[in-house]
Amino acid sequence: MKRNLAWFLLAAVSSLILAETSSLTLRMPGQPDRAIAPDSLLGPNGGDVKVDDGKGGVTVYRGVPLLAILEKNGLDTKDMNAERKTSPAIIVAAARDGYTVVFSVGELLMHRNDPRVYLVAEKAGAALPENEGPVRLMVVGQRARSAHGLARVELKYLADNPPAKH
Repeated sequence: MKRNLAWFLLAAVSSLILAETSSLTLRMPGQPDRAIAPDSLLGPNGGDVKVDDGKGGVTVYRGVPLLAILEKNGLDTKDMNAERKTSPAIIVAAARDGYTVVFSVGELLMHRNDPRVYLVAEKAGAALPENEGPVRLMVVGQRARSAHGLARVELKYLADNPPAKH
């Protein structure tokens, strides 16, 4: 009986640890952390992201621009005062293995109509392989800034810009 209980507890703890390490957390200032489910990056909200595979072929991923995720979760970029506030803002994206990349909000805004930075959850019409997913940060044209097995995306402000005075 004790042996069965020990195995049950070990399995339960292992599944909790695996679930925690495989989920993606979004951190926005002044808000509680939010989990981003891979399926929220698919369906009508998702789009195809075509990436040159370096061998003359193209790999098609499916996901959502990072800027769209941030705006949906409270990042305001609609007017000059909002842009002044976000001018010193950065996004820190960290993978499960500790690999970390950084983007400025201005960099994402500059490519609003032609996004380069995505959160993706599918590759070639199927869920990402375990070593890449369940969510991957994909940066079109910059492989070194793409992160497999994304664990956390965090918006940070490096300074506090005052509103514009007219």
